[in-house]
Amino acid sequence: MSIPNQDGSPLAVDVRALSLSFDGVRQVLDRVSLSVAAGEFVALVGPSGCGKTTLLNLCAGLVNARRQGTVAVCGAPGQLGNPRVAYMLARDSLLPWATALDNAAFGLKVQGRPLTERRAVAQQMLDRVGLSGFEASYPKALSHGMRQRVALARTFAIDADLMLMGEPFGALDAQTKLQLQDLLLSLCEASRRSVVFVTHDLSEAVAVADRVVVMSSRPGRIVADVAVDLPRPRSIRALQRDPHFHALYARLWAHLEQGWSSHEG
Repeated sequence: MSIPNQDGSPLAVDVRALSLSFDGVRQVLDRVSLSVAAGEFVALVGPSGCGKTTLLNLCAGLVNARRQGTVAVCGAPGQLGNPRVAYMLARDSLLPWATALDNAAFGLKVQGRPLTERRAVAQQMLDRVGLSGFEASYPKALSHGMRQRVALARTFAIDADLMLMGEPFGALDAQTKLQLQDLLLSLCEASRRSVVFVTHDLSEAVAVADRVVVMSSRPGRIVADVAVDLPRPRSIRALQRDPHFHALYARLWAHLEQGWSSHEG
């Protein structure tokens, strides 16, 4: 049973005392508890293999493994095919035989929305991500950054309550990454969706999130939960000149080191 928000609605994510093992021997997660309120943007950081993506997959209902504890999403157990949840992967995962417009509309198609509605929404989202004029283009004709823009459009088109994002900009060059971080900020600030965002980039985590949750090496434990008290709206470029941004980065780096050293001990 989820603890409700102050307005009585359930938390977007409510994970309690979660421990998990895939093989019954090696533990992946160890007594993890995490809550995400409605409209809150939470970034997860930690070493590779600490269970960040596993947490996303549990929220999406994609993991069936031996575990203790509970996972609730929007007041119900995490389950596959929940229409209130959208998931954006590290790779764009576009359908190579579909146009940008049809790829952006694909989630709505899965939900059974009418053709005219899903194309109108997809067109609106492609406009928002700066791809007007590329509606008829196929993925092979788009750059990596443009394909990620289509994936963003597809994710936001679903109008889900909770967005799960697994390192969506991790493979991009530095300039494109900054552009898409700014785009993500503008989309999230306009819609105020709940977001759980996995990244290995501390700068990215501080720039986009309301809170940054730091995990230890495997088995993954939460070693810190840091509020990002930077005002919104934010500009990625402007943040680079903000001393408090760099102070938060240094604080999170210290927590990451703590997570490594506690594991080694």
